[in-house]
Amino acid sequence: MPELDRRASQPLVTIVTPSFNQGEFIADAIDSVLAQDYPAIEYVVVDGGSTDSTLDVLRSYGDRVRWTSGPDSGQSDAIHRGFLAGSGEYIAWLNSDDRYVPGAISAAVAELAIDPTAGLVYGRGEFVDRGGVVIGPRAHVEPWNLPRLIGSVNFVLQPATVFRRDAYMAIGGINTALHYVMDYDLWIRLGSRFPVRFMPRVLAQARVYGETKTETGGLPRMEEMERMIRRNGGRGLPSSYRREMWLALKDELDAAARSRRPARAIRLGARTAPYAARAAIGKLRRASSGS
Repeated sequence: MPELDRRASQPLVTIVTPSFNQGEFIADAIDSVLAQDYPAIEYVVVDGGSTDSTLDVLRSYGDRVRWTSGPDSGQSDAIHRGFLAGSGEYIAWLNSDDRYVPGAISAAVAELAIDPTAGLVYGRGEFVDRGGVVIGPRAHVEPWNLPRLIGSVNFVLQPATVFRRDAYMAIGGINTALHYVMDYDLWIRLGSRFPVRFMPRVLAQARVYGETKTETGGLPRMEEMERMIRRNGGRGLPSSYRREMWLALKDELDAAARSRRPARAIRLGARTAPYAARAAIGKLRRASSGS
């Protein structure tokens, strides 16, 4: 079948890459999109006004990549504006430091076609290091279970997702006020309104290095997650993140003590105590089970 006919016979997929000063990695992300075998992809890079080599990289692709560059209100805003600028029946975003594996979009679209009511599909993924070498699989990926997503762990790997535009718009889109957990929030809201499909195959690779928002988010990331979960009907921070909250609070408590801010130290100490107690109980249980 001629290429134009193949494109016309397939639903359009809009892929958005938000970017800001990611010149080191963005070509890897772009190449992984351009290498997809799915014939009907509309690709948009929304850059926040990068001052590194990003714009030179984008220009090097000529008319193969549609892009804009200018000030925005952060990653969530860039993603949402990119989706609104596109027209695909299906939508996805690929961060500028991540990449798709070959055949990912074709597989995701085929899976969504099985259930026309499904709002989201996600698959497995891998972690890669700064240089793009595979570290190993992303462990916490599992079949869909909304109560577990809210109460235990975010098992949906963001770059390994594709969702329907109609479903995205029906829930009001991404929460642009969120800086760290906008993806986690989106999965919960989509899964609360629409069926979700899981594919037990690798669709994407997420890059792990010291400057990511996950690695540097600290206490603000944990607090944003806790507020988001409560807004979505949860009881508080999911269980898998409580140790991370304890460590983040402990770091802030140590910093307050060093800077001689007793009032802040007292407040942080009161917040740290319940998490420290849970950590101690968990350690005792692990020691007991190992004996």
